[in-house]
Amino acid sequence: MKNKKNRVLYFFILPALLLYVTFWVSPVLMSFFYGLTDWSGVGDYNFIGLKNFQYLLKDGTLVNTLKNTGIYTLFTVVFGNVLALTLAFILNMKMRMRGVFRTAFYIPALFSTVVVAFIWSYVYAPYYGMIYNIFDLFQMPEAAPNLLGSTKTALIACAFVEQWKTSGTMTLIYLAGLQNLPGEVIESCKIDGCRWRQEMFLVKIPMLINIIAVNVMLGLINGFKSFDYVFTLTGGGPGSSTSTLMYSVYKLAFVEYQYGLAEALAASAFIVILAVSCIVLFFFNKKEVEM
Repeated sequence: MKNKKNRVLYFFILPALLLYVTFWVSPVLMSFFYGLTDWSGVGDYNFIGLKNFQYLLKDGTLVNTLKNTGIYTLFTVVFGNVLALTLAFILNMKMRMRGVFRTAFYIPALFSTVVVAFIWSYVYAPYYGMIYNIFDLFQMPEAAPNLLGSTKTALIACAFVEQWKTSGTMTLIYLAGLQNLPGEVIESCKIDGCRWRQEMFLVKIPMLINIIAVNVMLGLINGFKSFDYVFTLTGGGPGSSTSTLMYSVYKLAFVEYQYGLAEALAASAFIVILAVSCIVLFFFNKKEVEM
């Protein structure tokens, strides 16, 4: 009877398993396979072994895209979490119009990527954008920076736009975590004479470790899949200063029609992302056990 019940359960799991294998496992395996060929996207292909991976290393494409993606991801994770956590602490205070402020900070998350990119393309635009107009207001138009036109600032400028859109969601997650902290612990902390800094850094933040892990993973996901704002704001430029992993995969596949190289880069990205994600999850799991 028990074996029959188990077979019935496996039967219900089978459709989801088939979908998972078809739409996730198979594409990943095919990506590794085509990365070992010279496929152009159509027609026949030849098996060339590891030449695509060797070319990506020798050409510098892999190193450059990993560096850009790493900087982009580090910014979204560090700056994004610091900003969201700070906003959450502020919005958790007792103040007038608290609901209005919470809504206002979340509004950017409701906009589509195209709308956000259009807004910020105007903000960053040289000679007529919002930043230029602010400098012009103080009679310093020549000092207005061209953030998207400089190899030193373009990548961070794109990452900032990403964070502007996603910070509202991360703030709400932190806010929910703060509101669910056990009140008796906070009250005991105040009775013991803890100052607000001690209360924040020694009590509240350590108790939010699971929430921090969620938002860090969200930041990693946003950073590693960075494509939208790079594509719309800079097109990978100036030069290749904003060419992230996903943008470079797109460019190799759909602009240069080098699908073999694109698949090799995608396979490399998969390995790097998997390794970083495992390290981060291991770190937070260890912290959770220590708590």
